[in-house]
Amino acid sequence: MTRTRILPVYPEYPNTYWSYREAMKLMGRKALMVPLGLPTVMAMLPQDRFDIMPIKDMNVEPLRDEDLKVADLIMTSSMVVQQDSLKQVIDRAHSLGKRVVAGGPHPTLFYDEVPADVIVAGEAELTLPAFVDDFLAGRKLRQVYTYRPEDRLDDRVRVNNEKRPLLTQTPIPRWDLLNLKNYYSAAIQNTRGCPNVCDFCNIAALNGRAPRTKEPGQIIAELDSLYNIGWRGQVFFVDDNFIANPNKTRQLLGPLKEWQERKGYPFTFYTQAGMNLAAFSNRDILEGLVEAGADMVFLGIESPNAASLAETRKHKNKGDLVEQVRTIQKAGLQVTAGFVLGFDSDPPSIFEDMYEFIQRAGIVTPMPGLLTAARGTPLYERLKREGRLRGEHSGNNTHDLEMNFVPKMDEKLLIDGYVHLLERLFSPEAYYARCRTARDVTGPNKTGHAIDPKALLGAAKVIYHKAVQGEWEFFRYLGETIARKPGYAAQAIADGIRLHHHKGITRGLVEERRAQTSSN
Repeated sequence: MTRTRILPVYPEYPNTYWSYREAMKLMGRKALMVPLGLPTVMAMLPQDRFDIMPIKDMNVEPLRDEDLKVADLIMTSSMVVQQDSLKQVIDRAHSLGKRVVAGGPHPTLFYDEVPADVIVAGEAELTLPAFVDDFLAGRKLRQVYTYRPEDRLDDRVRVNNEKRPLLTQTPIPRWDLLNLKNYYSAAIQNTRGCPNVCDFCNIAALNGRAPRTKEPGQIIAELDSLYNIGWRGQVFFVDDNFIANPNKTRQLLGPLKEWQERKGYPFTFYTQAGMNLAAFSNRDILEGLVEAGADMVFLGIESPNAASLAETRKHKNKGDLVEQVRTIQKAGLQVTAGFVLGFDSDPPSIFEDMYEFIQRAGIVTPMPGLLTAARGTPLYERLKREGRLRGEHSGNNTHDLEMNFVPKMDEKLLIDGYVHLLERLFSPEAYYARCRTARDVTGPNKTGHAIDPKALLGAAKVIYHKAVQGEWEFFRYLGETIARKPGYAAQAIADGIRLHHHKGITRGLVEERRAQTSSN
């Protein structure tokens, strides 16, 4: 029986907050993180009917016409921020007479605009089987497979009350289709969905509000799969909210710790969570994360302004947020966090208020961005009703000056204030002041801030780079750290590498704003 040859393609990201493109060069890696969606979807395909080529990750290597020519079918997965690269992939494939199947968040939200031949919308566990059935049967392919209960052809897929697929049927990703040596971090997913109703977030539209989790045994099997192919180092739990279902999280942390202890802590975990991670009722989860080998968490703080938090329905963010950050840091986790500017309730003082909050909290790498109205969010629908929506957004939630709606604050004031905030935050003086705060308050964790062998070359490069540039703040910080907390020295060098990235993309944004201003 002839097997269909599939080329999985992962489109390229622009240079953003998350890309760490320049930092990866220092680290001797080509991309920050493995693409998790494509190897997972490839594992769902019948292996006796499909011959799957190695994943072509365009963030690692260019896509060649020769790769496209030898494939029978191109399959892609992409987020909104990858839309330009996705269109280029589709155009190139079509020019060579190849059909493209597109899935992931971008085609799910913009299925009416993505020019692929077939769109497998929604979560692949639910919608991919229908496509595979039609394809293998030689039936005429429908253009859109969307996430609707009536589109299900049979009962092979188990779902929850929201008609979302249970993750207990999600397979282990096909890691053999990637060269993991190109990446700094591996990735794993335990939970999908978030019960929060934040106004600007489209997670509910994509993944639902009822959190679904894998069984602990599935996670252990996935960790074994990474371990057995030789992976060591960073592993990102890509969950929308790692503690969306606290009881399920508790059930995982014990086996996670036991596995790490048995293997000698080969992995260092980091993840995303809500501010309720700092709640007294979740103290066992916080401590369990550290015991399991986590050393960092990304929090959705959003704003230091209570009125703005209320506006966006971030109801769990209340009380002394700096003290809550401090609770998490003292437990042993470094905190990074997202912040948003442009809420209707933002006062003129928001730029200074946000700067002071981030500095006091010791959030080394904050992610401030201008508010965007993403398709599938309550904010998008409200602004559309109010006649304030200008169009769609690029998907880049930081370092993007194009607002897709009319803000209440004077737009020039807002954008200039945002650019100036980034300039201040990522100046060496302010940045290393936050590094010192984080160093002094962050408690011990299982990683011990040990030197990662992958980082040694990067350490040498960054030290040389800082010396050439005369960035003496780095050397003062590093020297103080070696003298006061020598076990933190590897983290101090990593801090210097991160600034290399953030300072670079911020400088580009400042130059872009100056060019805009001078042309007006």
